[in-house]
Amino acid sequence: MHHSLYIFFLRLPPLLRILLIAITLILLFGWIIHLIEPNNFTSLFDGIWWAIITTSTIGYGDFVPKTFMGRLVGIVLIFIGAGFISTYFISLATSAISKQNHFVEGKLTFHGGGHIIIIGWNERSREIIESIINNVEYKNIVLIDETLNENPLPGKSVHFLQGRPSKDEVLLKANLKSAKKILITADQHKDEYQADMNSILALLAIKGLCPEITCVIEILTSEQVENARRAGANIIIETNQIVSKNILDKL
Repeated sequence: MHHSLYIFFLRLPPLLRILLIAITLILLFGWIIHLIEPNNFTSLFDGIWWAIITTSTIGYGDFVPKTFMGRLVGIVLIFIGAGFISTYFISLATSAISKQNHFVEGKLTFHGGGHIIIIGWNERSREIIESIINNVEYKNIVLIDETLNENPLPGKSVHFLQGRPSKDEVLLKANLKSAKKILITADQHKDEYQADMNSILALLAIKGLCPEITCVIEILTSEQVENARRAGANIIIETNQIVSKNILDKL
């Protein structure tokens, strides 16, 4: 039983383990000081209050140990407890900063639903995203791109994911199965044929994971239109024939 609890404790996140140790120390030392000086700390709550104030180094002075043993307990608590409390808050701040960095760098999973996934970052996708954001019926947006190192629109409520859109793990991070629609834009950094091949490959991966999702795909070469249709595209847009506003109307 004790071994199982120990294993369970070790499997907890580090931040939670530190917090549990700090709480345990506060309760333990609060109980000890109450036993040592019952006339000074008349209740267990008084002891716990003193332990909290001591470990947080605030020191109101409303409860102060008066005996040698009581002060010795206080010294031990300051050396041990204050260290764990400080470690907890430092770890908490570090975790928050790390999470923010991961969000900006496109490493965090999207947990929302009913969103639009846009694959590829280029001038056309920028115009589409800004049009969606300015639309009265605002929709959540997830942007997937493998060429960017950070969110290109950090202040626009766009969830960015860095990675190859044909990889299952990236699509699952975008919560593909809960998405409303997905738009695959052509990669402007590649020649037309290669860009179309990459788009169709991403389409195959998407339909393999979620066949029922509506996919809008941008195709640059007319000879690849039929292949995109075979791959499961619901709406095919030939770029040379329309502009961004027409793509937006399809979403």
